[in-house]
Amino acid sequence: MKGDQPMHSLYSSKDTVTTEKVLFIDFDQCLSEETVGKLSSIAGDKEVIIDKGNPDELKQVQYIFFLIEDYRVETLRFIEDRLEELKETNTYSLIMTAAQPTKSLFPYFMQDLNGIVSLPFFLENGRRVLNSLDEFGIFLEQKLHCDLVTLIQHKKLKDRPIKRLKLRVEDVQYILTENEKKVLQHILDGHNNRKIAELMFLAPSTVSTVISHLLKKLGANDRTDAMVQIIRKGWVDALR
Repeated sequence: MKGDQPMHSLYSSKDTVTTEKVLFIDFDQCLSEETVGKLSSIAGDKEVIIDKGNPDELKQVQYIFFLIEDYRVETLRFIEDRLEELKETNTYSLIMTAAQPTKSLFPYFMQDLNGIVSLPFFLENGRRVLNSLDEFGIFLEQKLHCDLVTLIQHKKLKDRPIKRLKLRVEDVQYILTENEKKVLQHILDGHNNRKIAELMFLAPSTVSTVISHLLKKLGANDRTDAMVQIIRKGWVDALR
């Protein structure tokens, strides 16, 4: 451990170096002073560090919670980059959502994520979460278990031909406008701009503008890249 190296923090529960540190990266700035105090109390003898940016040295910490309020593209990319940095380390990394988490976060388990939990759940069961990580190396909030079982079942059916790719609207409700969601679904259905304009009773120029905004939000170069991005993010269900 490199415990004697300084780490930028906005709040620390201890004035002296402790053997274990819990870092909450408050990317969307969800935490109040009262909540910070509760987190410190839950952690017990562990040192709690709150950071709103990108700490200089992540490897000093035993537990890292990436606290997010919504699933914006830039937020998820930030998490992807940090998880890549933490590979081959002994750090437990979890995504913590301000509200109830969704199954769209499951793909991050492929990047050595150790769990998904909501802030309200952690405030009630934080010690249980930390103990589970120490014992099993993973924690998944109970409400997500059923979704995970369903996902595994879908994986077993992957050899069946895909009839349609369906956008999971609930996963992009805070990211895309209603028109952008509808246009994206039509793109997934394989329609060109003219057909989309007919189906939505819009001018072709309006559809082109919507697609331009859509690509910018997704950080995609073209329609094909946009499809790749949303599939990679887990925002699409394959109907078989």
